[in-house]
Amino acid sequence: MFNKRIRQTNTDWKRRVFRPVVAGFAAGMLMVHGVIGVLPSQAHAEASDVSIRNWYSYHRFTVPELKPSWTSKVDNYLDMNETYALVNAIAEEGKVFTFAGSKLIALDAKTGKRLWTYGKDLTPYITYQSGVLYGMSSDHKPYALNAQTGKAKWQSVTSTWIDTYQRTEALIPTMDTLYVIKGSTTFALDIKSGKLRWEADEPLGEGHGTEYLEESNGVVLRTFFVQGALTSIQLNAYDKKTGKKLWDHFGQGQALQIKDGLVYSVDTYSPMLEEYDSSPERKWKINAYNLKTGVLKGSQEYTWTMPGDPPYTNGRGGILVHKDKLYIEQGDKIAEYPLNLTKSGTAPLRTFQRPYGDKMALLGIVQERLIYKNLDTSELTGIKLANGQEVQWHGDAPISQMDVYSKGMYRAQRNGTLLAINMMSGQPVFRVSTEGDLHNTTLKTNGMIIIQAEGKLLGVKLPAALK
Repeated sequence: MFNKRIRQTNTDWKRRVFRPVVAGFAAGMLMVHGVIGVLPSQAHAEASDVSIRNWYSYHRFTVPELKPSWTSKVDNYLDMNETYALVNAIAEEGKVFTFAGSKLIALDAKTGKRLWTYGKDLTPYITYQSGVLYGMSSDHKPYALNAQTGKAKWQSVTSTWIDTYQRTEALIPTMDTLYVIKGSTTFALDIKSGKLRWEADEPLGEGHGTEYLEESNGVVLRTFFVQGALTSIQLNAYDKKTGKKLWDHFGQGQALQIKDGLVYSVDTYSPMLEEYDSSPERKWKINAYNLKTGVLKGSQEYTWTMPGDPPYTNGRGGILVHKDKLYIEQGDKIAEYPLNLTKSGTAPLRTFQRPYGDKMALLGIVQERLIYKNLDTSELTGIKLANGQEVQWHGDAPISQMDVYSKGMYRAQRNGTLLAINMMSGQPVFRVSTEGDLHNTTLKTNGMIIIQAEGKLLGVKLPAALK
């Protein structure tokens, strides 16, 4: 019986093999004799004309995934004018203030519960000081609200609208004045009543003012981009009471320091006129002006020599003040100076090696680390002030938004997650699924972080390690 089954199987196999052979032979005979027959053809996928892979394989971190305590739908910042994309939400007093349906709303940061709603068709800009919120109506009239109750304190009758396409907008509250910046125009309103005190414009700015505004001893400082032999920054001073222009200096940037009645500012224009590629000598000059009159009282130069052979690169980078020290990028080094600004030729206290690459921009100092941003990738690199050691912080997907609060680094990523990193150790602590590709500024208040994804907010309770 067993042998019979084998023989039967062999017979079936031979039949199956023989049939394709016969079919193939018959087809060949048809072609030889010129008989036209329609036969099956082999299918091929259409090849692309250009095919480029552009991704980097990140190492995936294994960290606890935290669930949001709450989620709330809000106006999508991607649908707003770019001017308001970074000022449409703030977190203060354990609350989140933002916009939904073009109305200002307040949410409890821990629960997401809506506490109050104000207005309609508002301009999506909000700022805060000492328990008061400041914003603008649809026709750009500033208003002030009690942050606790949402009740209006005042609504200004002055519209701060200016008819220019490209403009900088900012609301800057001080102890007694609300300054409204609109391009090259400055409005000063009484902080308690909203009454307009004065309005000043820099005509040479042609609408191109910066967000910088600082007041000191009855003087208001602002900067503008104006035309000269080359376009450069200009520093203006105004009387705080009247708005009268006191003085201006072309090529001078914002104040590094205001001390003993003097304004210290970097000369940014003179280096633009130099032929730097043939000579290795470089310098930054800091001028000191009388705050009230603008009279030049002295200058201090910081010089260095570029290494190597010509042609030389520009070699001038950022300058910043931190505590009692001045930090100047000098080619591939960062030099630290005492902040006395009294004598030229002062040697640096010490130097640090600058992070490699011409796309690295100095942002500031956080947790005693010089912080650099890669302009191509937005990745951050740090230089420890204690020993000059370079430190880096890595995620596991490209950056969408990065924010640092104290030792917590919150990295919203293009893979729909936010990764929290301990800035001091460099170790990831947790992640949150946001289900969003693009993100806005991550906010923080009362032990909570507020993640701004596309059209929604997510409230996440921080672990003790990052509070």
